Amino acid sequence: MKTPSVPRDRALSQVAERQMRTWSLGLQEQQRVAEHKAATPVPGLIKPYLAISRETGAGGSELAHTIAAKCGWKTLDRELLDYIAEHEHFSRLAIDLVDEKAASWFHEIFGKWLDAHILSQAEYVSRMGRVVLLAAQHESTVFVGRGAQFILPREAGLAVRIIATKKMRAERIMELKQCSRLEAEQFVDQTDQDRAEFVRRYFHRDVADPHLYDLVINLERISREDAAELIVLECQRRFAKG
Repeated sequence: MKTPSVPRDRALSQVAERQMRTWSLGLQEQQRVAEHKAATPVPGLIKPYLAISRETGAGGSELAHTIAAKCGWKTLDRELLDYIAEHEHFSRLAIDLVDEKAASWFHEIFGKWLDAHILSQAEYVSRMGRVVLLAAQHESTVFVGRGAQFILPREAGLAVRIIATKKMRAERIMELKQCSRLEAEQFVDQTDQDRAEFVRRYFHRDVADPHLYDLVINLERISREDAAELIVLECQRRFAKG
């Protein structure tokens, strides 16, 4: 019995898709290299900073604001998106669609053709990187997610990863979103996956690799208050001369 052949139109479509993917990845790599050469920051111009990476639902954003208040630093989390929306003239919806998401190659290639107001993820990362650099040159800042520690000179900052058990994180999402446990677990899994893919695609790192961080703190074992105090003390020790 012969194996059914793939229809010619479908075969051509698959070939075209592979070519588009290759072309898109090539353009992204060229853009990444060019931007890196043009915008490599000078370490001496960067103020001390804290970069917080967080598992979904672990409470990294709240912890960031607590630490910033204790240190007298600025926080850039969702505020970063507000800044880009205001100064780059994009809607928050367009930015939210690409912020720490696993981007669709179709969206990246054809988005602008379909709608001039669509923001490609590569464009978002470029604009976001410029804002991060400007903020770090202006004042000491606590950055939440979005690969800030891979944009800024590593020696100028402290990198921290905030984790917790999935059960604990799902329960927190249930409370925040008023949703079922199943919905909360699905949200945790999908958001973690999106963030990991975002970092892997644009910074070529595994966001869960503990070797990338100065501190990895499990909030199931350490209270939020103690975690904040620990990070503040390390910032003070490390940047005492800054």
